[in-house]
Amino acid sequence: MKMKTTLVAFIVVVISSLHVHGETELKGNPTELVSYLAGLPQIVSITGESEVKVPADKAEITLKVTTDSKSLVEALRLNQETRGKLAAFLKENGLGSNQIHGAKFSSTQKYGMFGEKAKSHRVDNFLKILVRDEKEFQAVGSAVDKWPEVHFLGIDVQHSSKETLKVKAQADALAKAGERRQMYEKNLGVKLVAKRFQEVSTSPFSSDQQSYYGFRYKTSSGFEKSAVAVGARGGSDPTATDEVGSPFGELTFTARVVVDYAVESK
Repeated sequence: MKMKTTLVAFIVVVISSLHVHGETELKGNPTELVSYLAGLPQIVSITGESEVKVPADKAEITLKVTTDSKSLVEALRLNQETRGKLAAFLKENGLGSNQIHGAKFSSTQKYGMFGEKAKSHRVDNFLKILVRDEKEFQAVGSAVDKWPEVHFLGIDVQHSSKETLKVKAQADALAKAGERRQMYEKNLGVKLVAKRFQEVSTSPFSSDQQSYYGFRYKTSSGFEKSAVAVGARGGSDPTATDEVGSPFGELTFTARVVVDYAVESK
């Protein structure tokens, strides 16, 4: 009696699952339903994963220009003046105006213990600088060293063919899932027919997840070259050298897909 109850409960669970997925409602006694369910195709899931590693060919550096003054107008003027000098310096070193972009602006007031009037004003302007080679990379480092108002905040390494590389990683992951399908078919004597698939993830990773990125700065001599080799999902190798082939290190594009196959007899 207990076994029959368990069997009916199992059938109810299966039927409920079919309702959730929008399948046709099933009716019949337990024996008929068990017979029907036994004839349903078996489903197996096969996972394919891949990684595509390439040297990063460009990077976006974030700088902050900070100026202070008792007067807000003066703080704004000094900030604009410093940004003008910075832009001129970068252009002299080969960076075009299309590589220098304003990101955001903020103003902060400092008040005394008493009184409503601000004692001083600080203005922050954030800039995004696109660099494409070692020379431009070093020019930004020199600029940070040249003006105390200019601060390095971070670097986002990139690749010009990002979308193409993502597609390649996806294709490689599908190919690996297909290879595993063929192996199972050969060794188990069955035929696997693809029914549905799911792309679990496709992501580019850089050293330290696009944060400080081994980008070392010396106060007196600009940026010290520090190429970083990247492992799976952004693991970095602090002993890596410029032999990586890029001043920005590597990007790793990863993809993972899951394919559901119906198991059929050959």
